Amino acid sequence: MPTKLTAETLIALSVPERKALISQQASTIDINNITDEDLHKAYKLTKVIYPIISSYFQYQIEQDKQNSSVLQLDIQSELIHQKTEHFSTDFIVWLTKEFEQKKANLENYPNPRNLFELCGAKLLVTSNSVTRSLSTRMGNLWEQISNISPYVIVPEIEFGIKITGIDIIIFNNDISYFAQLKTLKGTLTGSQIPRAKKELSIHENPLFVVAFNLGQWTFPQYSKIPRIAGREFWDKIQVDYDLVESHVKNMLLLIDKSFAELAASEAQQ
Repeated sequence: MPTKLTAETLIALSVPERKALISQQASTIDINNITDEDLHKAYKLTKVIYPIISSYFQYQIEQDKQNSSVLQLDIQSELIHQKTEHFSTDFIVWLTKEFEQKKANLENYPNPRNLFELCGAKLLVTSNSVTRSLSTRMGNLWEQISNISPYVIVPEIEFGIKITGIDIIIFNNDISYFAQLKTLKGTLTGSQIPRAKKELSIHENPLFVVAFNLGQWTFPQYSKIPRIAGREFWDKIQVDYDLVESHVKNMLLLIDKSFAELAASEAQQ
């Protein structure tokens, strides 16, 4: 007989054990109504998790209340600071290596791959890859910051499972939302929109979320997939938006300063 899956059962297990149990239970779920084979696993995993996720959240919330709650602004601020500081430190290390690598490429490879390399424009060569990498890596940072809240579960962190198209699960007004989390309103390109819609629509209570209320929506307003942005999102998980914005601003300014110093050093050589 397979172990009955309850919130209490999962809470008592290690993350690898949670992953094994959820995966075992998921293997028994019928997927005849899901035509996209790429989403079969995601559908099965959420079907297993959904019935017990509310109880799991209640446990998280009660545990938070019993200790020094992370919802206190001073504790929130320190936790957000730790995450943004760790991010900037790691990124600046990568940035330094990126400058060294681009310099070596320009000096050692006679066959340029783009116009910037052809012209020997070292800063432009580097800046293109830097902004792409920064945008990509920050997507994970929003998950890390939101996970401070007891009203959020990141499946990969809490259960060791990756659910295609679902970055976080949000608990608000006794409803568990399975959400895709992006940085800005315009993060998705036109070709990515149908995929995102398909990934979200197979779940109960789907939600499309962006961390900052900036730019214009590229993800359309679907009746069955609500979308929220910026402060509305952070309020929903009881994380102070002003703290998030302040720490992220400091983080990006520090990265920008490091980039400028590396560029200036490069120009002097």
